Amino acid sequence: MNEADLLQRIAQTLRQEIAPALDAEYPKTQAFMAAVVLDKVGRQIALAPAHAVAAAAELNGLIGDLNATAGDVPQAVRDAIAELARARSADSLSRLVEVLYSSKSALGERRFDELLARVRRALRGDIERRMEFAE
Repeated sequence: MNEADLLQRIAQTLRQEIAPALDAEYPKTQAFMAAVVLDKVGRQIALAPAHAVAAAAELNGLIGDLNATAGDVPQAVRDAIAELARARSADSLSRLVEVLYSSKSALGERRFDELLARVRRALRGDIERRMEFAE
């Protein structure tokens, strides 16, 4: 049995056996809430491998798209894209966003909006994956 299945079974036990057997409202509510939390954590664990693959693909796509259009951007932006490709971290993505904003006038409004929109699509994918197990 894997971790996700174990947490689901514990949640089921809390929900179906322990909580109904409790007379006091507070402990009963706590047992039901613990079951909800375990369901969420179990789902997060179950989805983690697929989410890791999706996140890597999303980042690869972002880096590829940015590199394909990086010829006409300031050197600071190219450097931030290169750092993102190297580090592949949230910090390097944040740094890229900072550099985009600091280079906004050099990029021009249209180009800035295009680049930032592409970064936002990647960030939105991350948010959607996080929300999947929160449902």
